Amino acid sequence: MAYEIVWEPRGVVKRFYDHVTGLELLQAGAHTQASIRFDELRYVVNDFLDATGCSVTPDDIDEIAAIDQAASATNPHIRIIVIATHSYILAMAHHYASSPLNVYPTRVFATRAAGRAWLDVSPAQCPSSLAFK
Repeated sequence: MAYEIVWEPRGVVKRFYDHVTGLELLQAGAHTQASIRFDELRYVVNDFLDATGCSVTPDDIDEIAAIDQAASATNPHIRIIVIATHSYILAMAHHYASSPLNVYPTRVFATRAAGRAWLDVSPAQCPSSLAFK
């Protein structure tokens, strides 16, 4: 398992490290969405800064986006942050952010500080369309 999940009062941080697989991304999402705390979430941070690579495919990302879309019926108030610098992981993050199945505002940042700063912005001030930074 190349990830850890840390719950915060209004969100969750999924930190991925080493080589990340599509199955691990799906498992981390399932663990989060199955939690009783899911309905209270306002953000999800997907931190890939410690990942050395990944074997996630566009099909994996499409499946994750579809599952997230279904989960949004329970909690539509989540904002998603992806923190990454690895080129392939950035490509997969862009694939998710631009997917027609993705319903959550999604931003990509190169640093944890920049991602956290976006969380400090009121959701009303966030663009309704998906953004990629």
